[in-house]
Amino acid sequence: MQALIIGGGIIGLSTALYLQEDGWQVTVLEKGDLSDNCSFGNMGYLSPSHFVPLAAPGIVSQGLFWLFQKKSPFYVRPVPSLALLDWGLKFLRAATPEHVERSARPLLDLLLLSKKLFQDWAASGDLQFGLTEKGCLMYYQTEKYEKSELETAKKAEQLGLQVEILGREQVQTIEPDARPDVRGGVLYKDDAHLDPNALMRQLPALLEKRGVQIIRNAEVTGFERRNGKITAVHYRQPNAAKIDTQDAQVVLAAGSWSPQVARMAGEQLPLMPGKGYSMTIDNPAQQLHFPCILAEAKVALTPWPKRLRIGSTMEIGPINDRILLARVQGILEAVPRFMPGLARDPAFQALADPEQLKAQARQKVWYGFRPVSADGMPYIGYAQKNQNLLIATGHAMLGISLGAGTGKVVAELASGKRTSVALQAFDPRRY
Repeated sequence: MQALIIGGGIIGLSTALYLQEDGWQVTVLEKGDLSDNCSFGNMGYLSPSHFVPLAAPGIVSQGLFWLFQKKSPFYVRPVPSLALLDWGLKFLRAATPEHVERSARPLLDLLLLSKKLFQDWAASGDLQFGLTEKGCLMYYQTEKYEKSELETAKKAEQLGLQVEILGREQVQTIEPDARPDVRGGVLYKDDAHLDPNALMRQLPALLEKRGVQIIRNAEVTGFERRNGKITAVHYRQPNAAKIDTQDAQVVLAAGSWSPQVARMAGEQLPLMPGKGYSMTIDNPAQQLHFPCILAEAKVALTPWPKRLRIGSTMEIGPINDRILLARVQGILEAVPRFMPGLARDPAFQALADPEQLKAQARQKVWYGFRPVSADGMPYIGYAQKNQNLLIATGHAMLGISLGAGTGKVVAELASGKRTSVALQAFDPRRY
């Protein structure tokens, strides 16, 4: 059995791992060199707490307000694009309480499966990526956000998650350096975090050791199709080449580039790139003990030994290489509002200095493109028009969180097995 995976991010590599374990001969085509894709610069969260899909009523109302603030965490780049218009209309239609309600259970099941698989990876000793199971704190400063977060916490408990509500004095006790200036927080005890840089360095090496072929700098340029199947995949690396897939399973896991690749195969995927930024402080003097999210600012912080990462924003629009400094500054300005202790750290002050940031943006600011589906739910399953094409993309901000689980269920689909979790909610043919 042969499989060709298009995309070498966490989704594609996880799929390669489980297919190889099932006895498949696996080839991965990756358009970059696997040194800095979107799986590298994220926050490293494994987040069962994130069972609410991105397409929710609150994000629409809040998003309209944010559109008029240059430092806001949400931005839709106004460009003449039929794809963007189509995506936006579908997103608006999906953002209903009913969609949130029916999506929570399947999304949570996949999140929990993925976390369990990451635990297995760590326990095996084959990969060392700093898996830390301390939970994640959701901080809030205002009564409005407190009400919203407590409602989500109640729903989380109903779904079986472990939740603890903490007051202002409690969070200041557990974070003595940061001294959070908040009303309180919700501790999601089932959450965990890992070091995505370590994971994404080691995973390709492990796969190649096991016989998976990874072809780097290989951009897919077209497909040959016959009788409802993809019979060959053309790519450039740097010269033109192709792979015969007449008797192979093809998996599309190209992240934000998936719609363009899908179109070459006659498929349509309502999906837009959502650019996110992150910045990493080495050797911070002030320690943060728990990963956390600052609710009003939509800013996330992840501590690792000798490093602290700060990240946020969702810029919906075509792929581009621009850094919007106003939005980066919006991320950094949230830290002293919520974490005055961290803001006194000289390393943070050097990062946040506007003049230095402007002069060294390319060195200090990482960005990547999250694949955002039209209803905030991943696309996982068989394609509409090609019987040997499986699609695994659209994970938005949950790429790492859902990575191992998605790889597992895609391998199960390819091998004709019963999937570990129900996949109806993720069917790519829903559009």
